[in-house]
Amino acid sequence: MIKTEIPLALVMENRAPYVMERKPRPELRGIIEKFWSAPRSGDSAPRTFGILPDGNFDLVFAIDDSRCRLLFYGPYTRLTYVPLPNEYEYFCVRFRPGRMPRIAGVKPAELIDGFIGLPGMFGIDVDFLGERLYLAPDIDAKQAVMEEVFGKVGLEAIAGGTLSNHCAQLVETCGGQIQVHELAGLAGTSVRTLERTFLAEVGLSPKKFIRLVRFQNTLRKVRNRSYRTLAELACDCGYADQPHFIKEFKQLSGRLPSRV
Repeated sequence: MIKTEIPLALVMENRAPYVMERKPRPELRGIIEKFWSAPRSGDSAPRTFGILPDGNFDLVFAIDDSRCRLLFYGPYTRLTYVPLPNEYEYFCVRFRPGRMPRIAGVKPAELIDGFIGLPGMFGIDVDFLGERLYLAPDIDAKQAVMEEVFGKVGLEAIAGGTLSNHCAQLVETCGGQIQVHELAGLAGTSVRTLERTFLAEVGLSPKKFIRLVRFQNTLRKVRNRSYRTLAELACDCGYADQPHFIKEFKQLSGRLPSRV
């Protein structure tokens, strides 16, 4: 594991002090959660970005004066520190939990707890996109470049499967407080079909996906201190009891909730 200098409180928020964030325009918010950007660093010490377990997919552009790398990250099921080499400027499109963009030849299972490099996206060469992003002076201009691309491609081409998207939205809306059989019932399908679809289109079982969404929802409440006691927090987030909540929180974050 790479040691990070980012304060723990910021790691628990899945962000770093040098990262800027923006929300997408309204018509994209059902698919894209946010855009983020990190400038180059003149420091000699390496940067790292702490990622806690989540159900998100990310397209990350690593840009310098002469080239651009496009990295496709999948959901993480364990605490991971990702290095950010100082020579690059970074721009990221973070998709909502479970919404994997359709990029030819990439299977969701290949991305779990990792990433792959891509030569381009939606038929557009990475060097062409990289040049446009490099010339864009700030995060708002870079966001405008990518939203223009998404607008030309169309939402149907960006979004993943209909069933998994619908179910992912249901899970996100209830903060992960739902059972697999309940989710299948709301979606009008069988548990078996739901499990098969999630593995094919998200790379995770619906049970694990629900667990990750519930964990992220709990993190937000921990971060905001929107609770009086851990027992109250456990109940509010849908855990059976406080010991079960603490055990799962520590398994996923590596920390006790009281230490966040």
